[in-house]
Amino acid sequence: MNSIALQLVALAAVIIVSCSPEEPLIGSVDDQWQLVVSDTSGTISTFSLPSPSGPSRIWSDRTDSARFELRRFRDRLYVLHSERPWIVVFDADTVRVLDTIELDAPARTIAFANATTAFVTLPTEQRVDVIDLTVGVVARRIAMPSRPIGIDANGNQLCVTMPDSNAVAIIDSRTLAVESVVGTAPVPWLVASDPSSSSFCIVSLGNGKIDNGTRSAATMQFLNASTRTVNQPLELSPRGGSAQSVVPTGLVVTDNQLAFVTCNSGLLRVSTRTRNRVTTVQTESLSALSFDSPRDLIYAQQDSPTGGIVVYGNNGDVRRQVVPINARSTSIVGVLR
Repeated sequence: MNSIALQLVALAAVIIVSCSPEEPLIGSVDDQWQLVVSDTSGTISTFSLPSPSGPSRIWSDRTDSARFELRRFRDRLYVLHSERPWIVVFDADTVRVLDTIELDAPARTIAFANATTAFVTLPTEQRVDVIDLTVGVVARRIAMPSRPIGIDANGNQLCVTMPDSNAVAIIDSRTLAVESVVGTAPVPWLVASDPSSSSFCIVSLGNGKIDNGTRSAATMQFLNASTRTVNQPLELSPRGGSAQSVVPTGLVVTDNQLAFVTCNSGLLRVSTRTRNRVTTVQTESLSALSFDSPRDLIYAQQDSPTGGIVVYGNNGDVRRQVVPINARSTSIVGVLR
């Protein structure tokens, strides 16, 4: 090959390399994010992570009994007030207020069946309200057979816990009606959709936890959204303790087929595949449980007087860090910095 040909080959190689897309370097991105936290003082603040800084207050209501429930859906953050009939909508990236959705009673919690429709439980009104997210108004009201508390969506099916009747109701988002009522263990309170299957995880408190009745075991059950049947209750027995003494405070189901429950006895873990064993992965009293899917992290509030927010790995057994907080958190969500 003559010198001119060699020069042309070298020039072509330079052009190809210079035009090829730049390859990202592993570990070149420093993942930074924020925790949005509501606390018992009626304040919502942000904390920057992984190097904790804050708090930066973004919302406050000094009503003594004010509590907020935080839920993220896509690029929005929804804040439910425990005492007032509205939902404040924030931009999840900038954490700035975008809108307020007016209700006629305080909402307990919220679930999203699709990009344009949300469902909220209104315990005092014994109903579920359907919200059109495109305009931010209540589009329909669904009367419930009993007081609704928890709600979550799995495809077009929604499961609503009704602790006063020891049952859950199944709502179809297409018909906007209660399609069936399924009996459960005593006092079903928490519900979370399993992203790996068409099922819901239901945590029941057991008797004597919110009333003066004789205490019974806290349990977990799985409801098939298609057949609308539940398996036998699995007692949430902590290491060295009894399920009768367990008071569940939070429930999440992660992307790696694990269900976690915070309670006065610690952090309990159940495989959503085998559904036959309860593992105690933490022994301190915890609450305000949440799962950050993009980062594969679990957040929970330590219930000790000087406790902070604990960040765990996705198996719940590795503590990554503790974020100091002035007042005990009641709800936690991870967002971008």
